[in-house]
Amino acid sequence: MLNFKKRLDGQSKLLIKNSGWVFFSNFFSTGLAFIRSVIIARGLGPGIFGTYAIVVSFVGLIQEFLNLNVGTAVIKFGAVYHTEKRNDKLLALVKSSLYISLIMALVSVIVIAILCTVSYSTFIEEPHLEWFIIWYAVAASITYVNSISRGLLRLYYKFRMSSLIQMIMDVIETGAIAIAVFFYPKDLNVFFVAIIITRFLNGFICNLLAYYELRHELNPYLSTPIRILEEEKKSIFGFIFGNSVGNSLKTVISQGDVLLLGILSNPAQVGFYSVAKKLAYSVLTLTDPLTQSIYPQLSKLIAERRFREIRKMLFKITGIAMLPGIAFLAVTYFLNKWIIVTVYGIDYAPASDAFYYFLIGAVLGAATFWTLPLVQSLGIVTVRIKIYVMTIFLGSLLAYLLVPAMQSAGLSLALLVTNILNMVIFIYVADNIFPRSSVSDA
Repeated sequence: MLNFKKRLDGQSKLLIKNSGWVFFSNFFSTGLAFIRSVIIARGLGPGIFGTYAIVVSFVGLIQEFLNLNVGTAVIKFGAVYHTEKRNDKLLALVKSSLYISLIMALVSVIVIAILCTVSYSTFIEEPHLEWFIIWYAVAASITYVNSISRGLLRLYYKFRMSSLIQMIMDVIETGAIAIAVFFYPKDLNVFFVAIIITRFLNGFICNLLAYYELRHELNPYLSTPIRILEEEKKSIFGFIFGNSVGNSLKTVISQGDVLLLGILSNPAQVGFYSVAKKLAYSVLTLTDPLTQSIYPQLSKLIAERRFREIRKMLFKITGIAMLPGIAFLAVTYFLNKWIIVTVYGIDYAPASDAFYYFLIGAVLGAATFWTLPLVQSLGIVTVRIKIYVMTIFLGSLLAYLLVPAMQSAGLSLALLVTNILNMVIFIYVADNIFPRSSVSDA
């Protein structure tokens, strides 16, 4: 342990310290998420579970396109205001972000309601789910506001409260799902009711506790007018819209795959694909806390122009992560089918190949977890959009060629290639525009 600590630089140690509570909550949440996935998959069966996955992806994809992800902007520009001791500007940014989020949440629900009315059968095979989808969209739109609360907690390094909020939400959701599936197995309507109720409740808890934790920092500036951001308005909204488009395209990659498989194949294959993806991506539990912690840290370091320290930190933590990741992949190569069957049952055995492809992507993503936070911290949102457009096109073409023969495994392989391309290009672009001098160099 002492040798491990000696290998870390100062910023890496701060990152680990900030991530402590998030690590704990993520392990806790992943354990519950694992239990939920088993309960849902076994309780609904591959076909019904596949339909549920399609609905979630349908709503998630549309809402992400209309989600301006202002929580990210709160961290990026809030880091600057915090450094300048201009909390009045930070509160003005939060207030304007709330107005924008509420408007876009309403717009997203309207769009989903219209699509359910005019083109329901294009996306969903199961009949008579329209009203469940609309109410699910209403409940899910609360995440627009949740992102602001969580962004503020991360900006102030309030990782303990953020972690507690997440654990409370996970316990509530797991309990509701377990009750619904136990008493009404294979009943998608009852299942949706449980999900919708928990989404509403979780949103209320998340925002109430976040305000309570930050009340001393926020209350003195509640009367700050939004107009004090007039000079920064162009750069703020430029980042918000550019980052929003980038996140929307990222969602096309991460959730649009389910809709694409539903079109090219059938709900059962979607069920196989979804359980494989969920189980494999649980590996990211190890680095999700670091991803959440490193973005505000990178934003502050860039605001302070401490670029050399950033390079040193990223190089060391990536090198440390790669060796155990490779060893893990070597072992699971021989156990992938056994893992799937043991967890989800023999009905899900066809998901084993997709599971291993997802696992490769998860390990690579875990080792380079800092890539997207670095791109966002540098503000190169336009470049990010161009990269996503290119890789989405290539990935979709590859999926079209592979799915007919390989089914769910074909799409998971296409997604793996897409994610590797994104990772490599992001790192190359960031390295080439990353400033070569810094305050710490002076």
